[in-house]
Amino acid sequence: MSDMYFSLKKLSTLLSVLLICSYMGIFSGSVNYLKGTPSYSSAFKSLDQRYFLKLSQEEEYRNLHRTLREKQRIKTKILDVISSYSTGLDLASLNQIPHWIYEESRKYDYDPFLLTALIVTESSFNNWARSHRGALGLMQIRPRTGHAMATEVNLPWEGQPTLFKPESNIALGAYYLNKLQNRFNNDVKLALEAYNHGPTKLERYIQQGKRLPVDYSNKVLKIYDLIRSDNA
Repeated sequence: MSDMYFSLKKLSTLLSVLLICSYMGIFSGSVNYLKGTPSYSSAFKSLDQRYFLKLSQEEEYRNLHRTLREKQRIKTKILDVISSYSTGLDLASLNQIPHWIYEESRKYDYDPFLLTALIVTESSFNNWARSHRGALGLMQIRPRTGHAMATEVNLPWEGQPTLFKPESNIALGAYYLNKLQNRFNNDVKLALEAYNHGPTKLERYIQQGKRLPVDYSNKVLKIYDLIRSDNA
C-alpha cells in the first residue's frame, strides 16, 4: 500500500511537471496526453531553435548598433569639415547637410568623405557659390546639366533656385558623378576629371591620344585622404 502511494505520488509529480512545461511552451507541438508520452528530442530541438534565434537577434542588434555608431561618426566628421567654411545657410539646413551627403553617397556606393571632398573642392561648402561659367551651389552644377539630371531622377525642377537647395544640389551632383563614372569605365579619377572639364572634352582628349588631365582629381583625392585621416 505504501509502495502504491509513493508510485502514485511520483506519477502525480511527473504529470505536474509536464503540465507546467507544456504551459511554458517547452513541449509545444510535441506533447499529446491522449496519445502518449512527449517527444523529448522534439522538445530539445525546439529549445535549440529558440536559443539560436535569440543569438541571431542579439547579433543583428549588435550589427545595427555598430552601423548606427559608424553612421554617426561619419556625419560628425563631415560636420567638423563643414564648420571650417562659411556656408551661408541657417543652422537647421547646415545640420542636415551631413545626412544628405551620407544618404546620397550610399545610393551609389561612394564613401561619404569622397563626396565631401568634392564639395570642398567645388565650393568650399558655400551654398550660394556661382562660378564664372554659371555653375551653382555646393557641387557647382550648371543649370542645363542640372535640368537634365533632374529629369533623369524625377527630381522637381524649379530652375536655378533648385541648385541653391543643398539637398537637391547634393542629390544631382552625386548622381552626375556616378553617371560619369559609368561612362568612363568605372574609373573614378576620370569621372572626377570629366566632372571638372566636361565629359565631351575629356572624351576628345582620349580619342586624340592627348595626355589626360590629373590635377583636379588629384586635388579632390588629396582632400579626401586628409578628411579620412585623424589630422583632418
